Amino acid sequence: MFEVPQDASYLVDFSTGVLQLTFNRPEQGNAVPTEAVPGMVKLLLAAQSNPAVRCILFAGNGPVFSAGGDLNAFARTLEQDIASRQAEFAGRLAVVGSLVEAIAAFDRPIVTRVRGAAAAAGLLYVLAADYAIGDETASMVFAHQRVGLSPDGGLSILLPQVVGTRTARALMLTAARLDAAEAYRLGILNKIVGAAELDAEAAKIARRLAHAPQLATVSTKRLINAAGHTPFSSQLTAEAEATVACTRHPDFAEGVQAFLGKRAAVFPSTLIE
Repeated sequence: MFEVPQDASYLVDFSTGVLQLTFNRPEQGNAVPTEAVPGMVKLLLAAQSNPAVRCILFAGNGPVFSAGGDLNAFARTLEQDIASRQAEFAGRLAVVGSLVEAIAAFDRPIVTRVRGAAAAAGLLYVLAADYAIGDETASMVFAHQRVGLSPDGGLSILLPQVVGTRTARALMLTAARLDAAEAYRLGILNKIVGAAELDAEAAKIARRLAHAPQLATVSTKRLINAAGHTPFSSQLTAEAEATVACTRHPDFAEGVQAFLGKRAAVFPSTLIE
């Protein structure tokens, strides 16, 4: 259903509503090669159109979550003339932009499991997540400035949404490196667990979100995403319309009956496989 690239730069698993995408280049810091990105975009668009996918879980194999761009590939561009180098980066960033848009367009929960460093554009998957969990080794590295670049991968949009504008400027302009505790304090991580618990806890959270009532979940995410640029009265109208729409869904009846019956709800929308 969901294809793995020939170079196995990322792996895919789909089970009980959770689509797990695991970066699989540990010897390269899980940097995603540009040629693999269109396949990721295709996968994410397929996930968006498939109601059986109720949550996406991003993870990384090895001691580093993701180093973002491939610095070895960057180094090779130094052998080019300036015009060729700029053209290559323009093409590269257009491809990355399509990935950012595909992630942002996914209207169900995204969970990110962080072991080791998330650096530069690798921070995209942490900042775009609805829930980010890490162990004590997790760190956030705002590395663009260290190689003379400004941020890409949607970070200039996503980081201020998570930590606020002034803190975002400070992190980017100082090329900061945050340990897990500081990332948690700033709200970049939602939870820190022990290394031995990380995989199981991330999977547990993803399953919990995948078994939530789907119309309510999608409506909630859309409402929150729209709140920052929607007039107050319009937002109240949107809330009311979303709630009314939810009342016609079988999930509503199941939720009320389960609550009154003091049992766990089994929402009909989560039974699609």
